[in-house]
Amino acid sequence: MIKKYTSYLGILVLACFSFYYTDKAVDIVKRNDPIMKSILANSENYSVDSMSAIINGDEITVGMNGKKVNIDKSYQNMKTINQYNEAMLVFDEVEPDISYKNEFDKYVVGGNHSKNQIALVFKVDDSSYINAVNRILLDKNVLGTFFMDGNVVENHMNQVLELVSNGYEIENLGYDGEYTLEKFGWTNNMISSLTNEDTKFCYTDYKNSNILDLCSNYHMYTIKPTVSVTNYPFTTVKKELENGSIISFHLNESTLKELPSIISYIKQKGYDLVTLEELISEHLVEEK
Repeated sequence: MIKKYTSYLGILVLACFSFYYTDKAVDIVKRNDPIMKSILANSENYSVDSMSAIINGDEITVGMNGKKVNIDKSYQNMKTINQYNEAMLVFDEVEPDISYKNEFDKYVVGGNHSKNQIALVFKVDDSSYINAVNRILLDKNVLGTFFMDGNVVENHMNQVLELVSNGYEIENLGYDGEYTLEKFGWTNNMISSLTNEDTKFCYTDYKNSNILDLCSNYHMYTIKPTVSVTNYPFTTVKKELENGSIISFHLNESTLKELPSIISYIKQKGYDLVTLEELISEHLVEEK
């Protein structure tokens, strides 16, 4: 019986060594393959370093992922045509050392400065201008993010649903003009039921520890815009526009009058207008 087990053990050990040496042999062959040599020789040329988020006290500006070549997947790709082809390189994104993702106790003040993206944010505390702004955005073919008061959401659900159907983000602006613990969850739930998405952001024009703490407790990010437009919307945007800007507007006659010109100007300057969620995403944006 002992001899039998010893024999089985010997076979098992031989099998393990066989697999080990087979893998080593395959690896050696692969490393000497001209395709693999080309991938290894060129991979650094395509690497992009990640950029950590910038923390300045209680404010944070979003970082950005880097990228590196996935050697094995690229090799498998090119073996299908049995030659090196840079178009068949496969990349992995590399997350930054410091990310905004777990920094719920800081004000998000902008997207990454290396991205030529801008997010337009609209504060909605009554329903008067919703349809008009919606038409402007549709006509200009751009997306926006609407921070909506819970009272407006509750009483104008059809308008909210139309915004959702057009691809706009809907976020929590509090209830009756303020963020309170009693109404915060209720407003979140209303928005989520209409959008089928979890709410992600709160909003403040000025630093407010009560809003920051409440939002943080719900694992939501507090947005403090880069540019908060009150009077003279076009002049303000033209003066303060920069990469990664979060530009907020209160819905009023001035915004309605100048918004088309503002959007045209931003596009002419070469910026992409994106949703707030896309703006603060750390995903690498490739050059067009």
